[in-house]
Amino acid sequence: MILCNHVEVPPSISFSGSGFMATYQLGVAQCLLNYVPSIVRAAPFVLGASAGSLVAAMIHFAKQMKAFRLGPFNPSINVFHWLECILNKYLPSDAHRLASGRLAVAMTRLSDGKHIVTTEFQSKEDVALLCSCFVPGYCGILPPSFKGEYYLDGGFTGMQPVLPVSCSHTLTVSPFSGETDICPSDTPCMWDMVVSGATLKGNMANSVRVINALYPMTLEVGLMLYLTRG
Repeated sequence: MILCNHVEVPPSISFSGSGFMATYQLGVAQCLLNYVPSIVRAAPFVLGASAGSLVAAMIHFAKQMKAFRLGPFNPSINVFHWLECILNKYLPSDAHRLASGRLAVAMTRLSDGKHIVTTEFQSKEDVALLCSCFVPGYCGILPPSFKGEYYLDGGFTGMQPVLPVSCSHTLTVSPFSGETDICPSDTPCMWDMVVSGATLKGNMANSVRVINALYPMTLEVGLMLYLTRG
């Protein structure tokens, strides 16, 4: 915790953009809930968090993709629609009430390319829509509309979302090794790379993780391995 005007402020928790590597972050989330639940309960905001039930759905979808040429890049596959349907299925009916003021979702506004973080949701469908990150081409052609504006994946303008609150520290989580609080532990390397504001190690291990984030090669074994490593 840090001090702000002599008041202790617990850290928020931020999960970076990760694609299918979200299984690593789900493993981290489960560890936090199992061993230090007080950190999760006290966090003012949770940014970019997902649901544990998505792990099985993610693996099932990865298996389905292998039947298509080009996998998730096949024009007949709509990743965005699939993810939105999964969220609508598993989210509770009062998800918007539970999420408002606590869950923060990062988006990129299409009209001006501005990084937007929203914490208010009017319906369960809002939560499902905004949590279903949209990457042009990969997820379809037409981006989703929210309150009259079109939005893209927040990772384009900020891979590791952080709220602009002056007196709040953020505990960052990423499946890619780099300058993140919780991430895979790789051996030191000479090169770093900056991706949408996040500093990652420029090594072979991260290259493999990026490939698995976009096109999971190892299906159940690989994705579940990342879950246990998290």
